[in-house]
Amino acid sequence: MFAKYVFLLLTSFSLAATATAIGSAASVATGLQQTAPSQTATGQANAAQELAQVSLVHAFQGGQWQRDALGKFLGQAVKSFDDYVYYQAGIAVKWDENGRAFGVLAEPGFKGEIVPGITVQTSQQEILRKLGTPAFTEQEYGLIGYSYQDYYLFVTFAEQKAKAFSLYRRDRVPDTRALVDMAQHLQAYGEKLAEPAASGPFSIFAAWGQPDFTYHLHGIGTYAWEYPSRGIAYDGAPEEATLTIYSNFPAKDALPALAKLPYVSISPEDALFVAEKQRIEQEKANLLQAKSEGIFAPDRKTVAVIDSEVLYSSASIRFYDPNDKPVAQLFPGHYLNKAVWLDNNWIYYETMMGAGVYHVPTQKATVILSWDEQQAAPITMFDVNETHLDLAKKEIAFVSADSHTYTVQYQLAGERVFLAWKK
Repeated sequence: MFAKYVFLLLTSFSLAATATAIGSAASVATGLQQTAPSQTATGQANAAQELAQVSLVHAFQGGQWQRDALGKFLGQAVKSFDDYVYYQAGIAVKWDENGRAFGVLAEPGFKGEIVPGITVQTSQQEILRKLGTPAFTEQEYGLIGYSYQDYYLFVTFAEQKAKAFSLYRRDRVPDTRALVDMAQHLQAYGEKLAEPAASGPFSIFAAWGQPDFTYHLHGIGTYAWEYPSRGIAYDGAPEEATLTIYSNFPAKDALPALAKLPYVSISPEDALFVAEKQRIEQEKANLLQAKSEGIFAPDRKTVAVIDSEVLYSSASIRFYDPNDKPVAQLFPGHYLNKAVWLDNNWIYYETMMGAGVYHVPTQKATVILSWDEQQAAPITMFDVNETHLDLAKKEIAFVSADSHTYTVQYQLAGERVFLAWKK
């Protein structure tokens, strides 16, 4: 019990960095609307028809990359996985914190054009013939990339065939004076720069709007933010903050003045190329983990992978199908101690802060115990020392510090679960 008090205090003030974007993606995942198969099919057909009339990049440019303006092209959101929201139209989008598309992935089943004249079926030779010499290459990943005024296009190949197409929004710099002024006063402006949301129209935020992404220290506040679409990143405590200017920063005429300033670093790397390589690296690492540590459902049609090697608030269970395609992702809010399949669709999960069951097809979680009191539950997770599952009896036993056992019986009925505590 004492250990739990200590751990709670430590986690309350831990310097765990949490990207707001991850939390946004998780909220989409748990809030996905469920639709009937006929509605889903109709939505997919309508979204596909809309995109068939224009290339993917033109659709996003026409909607100014804004989520609200792109609804008719995207259709219904069907899942969220590793910061990307997947849509009926056959694409996945990574939204920034301002509701604009930062990254767009075209899935193999996407039927339209990515850019004019290029589809997911276009051969590597034809892509190179039409688009010319790539601006970026990474042989290890089979990756090539092209930079244009308003977007980047990356293509990953496997055995001479396109495996994935990835678009990134590229923004122009509306006012370099605000950036130079901020760079000259990084420490003086420190407290306001460290809290973009609270600072309102101050310095660079007045000229450029809120950052694409912000990152936080639990119990402390924002410690970093970035505009990767413009090649700018801010990092560090207010009194020692640094500013990194990446090579995709479009206002090259401002670089000489910026390069002379202390705490400013001019990077030869391109922030959008870095983002794509990191996406691929994470995907590869996650699939390797799935093969070595995956927990298969009884029918072996779904594999669950616990990821607790990250920040506790970002810990998750990823679910894949037999072809390594993402199925769903659960963010329980803390490090995971246990995950056990109850049948082919339901999985029991447990963290130090709570326990519950998750229905993978509908991406719905039901809490059994939490750190706080739950209605009808005779115990909280704070008091639990160990748990035992009896799949045959459909029971979960929670053993308290005083060795008292509290047992809940569960009944699974499609996408519904019924819980009953034994007296």
